[in-house]
Amino acid sequence: MIGGGSVTAVGEGLGAAFHRVEPSLPLRLPALTDDQLVGFAQDAEEVLRQAEAITLAVAREFDRRSDESLGEDSLARKLGAKKPWGAIETVTRTSAGDARARVLESRALAKLPVLEDAVSSGALSRAQAEVIGAPILKTVPVADPAAVDIACTELVELSAALPASAAADAARVWAAVLDPDGVEPVEKAAIEKRFLTLGPARNGLVKLTGLLPIEQAAAIRAVLDAHVNPRAGAEVRFTPSPDVLGDADPDDTKPLLTGTLDLPPVDTRSAKQKRADILHAVFTAAARAPQTPTMGGAHPTILVTTTKDELETGHGVAWVDGENEPISAHAAKRIADAGGYQEVDLSPTGEILNLGRTQRCFTPQQRRALAARDKGCIIPGCTTPARWCETHHLTPWKDGGKTNVINAALLCWWHHHLIDDGPYQLRTSKDGTPEIRWVYGSHASPWVPAIHRPAR
Repeated sequence: MIGGGSVTAVGEGLGAAFHRVEPSLPLRLPALTDDQLVGFAQDAEEVLRQAEAITLAVAREFDRRSDESLGEDSLARKLGAKKPWGAIETVTRTSAGDARARVLESRALAKLPVLEDAVSSGALSRAQAEVIGAPILKTVPVADPAAVDIACTELVELSAALPASAAADAARVWAAVLDPDGVEPVEKAAIEKRFLTLGPARNGLVKLTGLLPIEQAAAIRAVLDAHVNPRAGAEVRFTPSPDVLGDADPDDTKPLLTGTLDLPPVDTRSAKQKRADILHAVFTAAARAPQTPTMGGAHPTILVTTTKDELETGHGVAWVDGENEPISAHAAKRIADAGGYQEVDLSPTGEILNLGRTQRCFTPQQRRALAARDKGCIIPGCTTPARWCETHHLTPWKDGGKTNVINAALLCWWHHHLIDDGPYQLRTSKDGTPEIRWVYGSHASPWVPAIHRPAR
C-alpha cells in the first residue's frame, strides 16, 4: 500500500518485471521480431508502472514525514525545504514540477483506495490513475463510498484491456452516475463560456474559433457527421466512355450504370474539409430563410465588388465587404451565379453615375421548383440536400444563358466551385432536365441524367 509506506510487494513486482526485460538488454530492438518487440514493449511498460508505484510511495512517505506539525523534526525542514516536494526535488534531482505532481497524486490516490491499491501493485500507471481518478475524485464529497469503490474497481478492470482514453470516457460516465447533480452546474458554467469568433483574413483564410455547450455541439455534429459519413448514400460511378477506347462520340447518351463501374471522379476532400463546406452551406441556407432577420430591408447578403470585365472573364480580383483580403474574380463569378449581381457605373472620382437593377438572381419560387426537381446537389455521390445548395446556370449567363428553371441546376458549394474547372460538365437535355458527364483530358464519359441521391 502506498499510504501504508510499505513497498515490499511493489519491489517484488519490479524485480519480476525487470527479470522479463533483462534478456533483451542491452537494447537491440532492430534485431527483435514483431512479436518479440510487442512483448518487450508490454514488459517495459510494466517495469515503468512498478517504478512509478515506488516513486509515488516514496512521495507519500516524504509527505507524511514533512507534515508542518512536526516542526523541526519535519523531513523537509531537515533538508532545507519548505514543502515535501522541495525535499524530493533536492534528493532525487527531478524537476520541481514533477516532484510536486508526485506528492499531489499520492494525496489524491489516498482518497481512492481501490485506485491506490492498483497503482501500488503496478496494475495502473500514473497516467491511467490520473485520467480515471480525476472525474471520480470530484464526486467523493457527495457520493456513496461503496459506490465509488465499485466504480473504481470496474475502471481498473477496464484499464487492463483498453487504452487510457477509453477508460477516461468510462470514468466520466461513472462520475455522472455517482453525482448526477454535479452535471447541472458544469452545464450552466459552460453556457456562460460559449463563444464563436471569426478572425481577420490572413493568406486567404479566416480563422474560426469557439467553444460550444454540448447541446449545441451535438446538433451541429449530427448534421456534419451525416454528410461526412463515407457510407452515406449509394456510391455512384460513371461507366467508362467508349471514347476512352477511341471509337465513340463523347456525346453518346447511353444510360448511367451505377454501383461497381470504374473510372469515377472521386471526392478528394478530407472529412475536415467537408465539415467546413457543410457549415458554410447551412449558414447560406439560413440567410435565405424567411424567418431570418433582415439587414437594411434585405436578408443577410454578401457584398462583393469587382468590375464588369473581371466578372465576365473570371480573371482578376474582387473584394468582399468586411474582409481585408481580396478573393479571385472566379470566386466572385460563382457567387454572382448563385445570388445575382447589380451593375453600378462609377466616375473616375468614385461618383455613382448609374445604379442598375439586380440581375441574374434566381427567385425563391424558382429555387422551390429546382428543389422539387433536383432534390439536392446533382453531382453523383453528393448527399447535400436542396436547401443547402446554390443555383447554377447550365449555359453561362455571359453566353446568353437565361435565369430560368430549364437552364438551372442545384450544386453544393464545393461542386459549384469545381464545375468550371472539371472534372464535371453540365448541360440541359432535350426534355429540359440537367445532364452530366465527366471529362479527363481528351476523354469523356457519356452524358447521363443528373440525379440526386440523398444520404441514407
